[in-house]
Amino acid sequence: MTRCADPSLFAGIASVLSASAGGRFRLIIGYESEDGAALAREGASIVEGNGGHALLMPRALPAPVTAFSVRMVMADGAVYVTADGEALIYLGGRAVDRSREGAPASETDLARIDEAVAAFADVAAITRADGGWEWVGDGMIDAYVDRAASRIASLAQGSSAPAGVHVDEASGLLASVLERVGIPVVEAEAGLSLRVPTDGRTLVTSLPAEQVRAVLADAASTNPAIPSGTGMYCVDPAFVMDADAISAGAALAALTAR
Repeated sequence: MTRCADPSLFAGIASVLSASAGGRFRLIIGYESEDGAALAREGASIVEGNGGHALLMPRALPAPVTAFSVRMVMADGAVYVTADGEALIYLGGRAVDRSREGAPASETDLARIDEAVAAFADVAAITRADGGWEWVGDGMIDAYVDRAASRIASLAQGSSAPAGVHVDEASGLLASVLERVGIPVVEAEAGLSLRVPTDGRTLVTSLPAEQVRAVLADAASTNPAIPSGTGMYCVDPAFVMDADAISAGAALAALTAR
């Protein structure tokens, strides 16, 4: 589902979304590291110059927050710029069935985008705007934490939380969700260790993978687009059909002592 996050990709997506939306569309742009901020801003200028309205995430954040934002702001899609300059592409309600808002673009959708991208081989000729885009507010991050915590609390009713969890996740979102559901985050003597890379898509734990799968089986079964790759989990039902390791890690912590 990844593509190179270059100007022709943003122009191609703009062309596809403009056709799907029947006119002006809204595209969210997020990025994994501050190095991707310049690419994100250039993408925003291209979107604004090609019939759309761009909304930039407020800072470097994990990919699931960008995907979550698609339906929350009624956008038509999102592009997430990874640390290595690749792009994750998500689509919204006017581009796909509304039940899949915020889902990764399908192979069929990507083929349409690739066809549109081919028309923008001359990168210098792509129209860019000097401004017009806006930023997604920090309230979106709070909404993501609230939604994940609410879901996890409902899953974990009757469970006894572990004595403490050690967390390695740069954005602080995993710690925020854990604290919201009453699970202490500790530096030492943790009953469980969780690590999530900066893109928020892969969960690494101190437990065997088989045990993680078993603990999360019921939670993951509620999502129609659960990823199947090694280390990939999705337990967040809040319109994020992606490998949301932040939600998965918090759910694992809440359910482990069951």
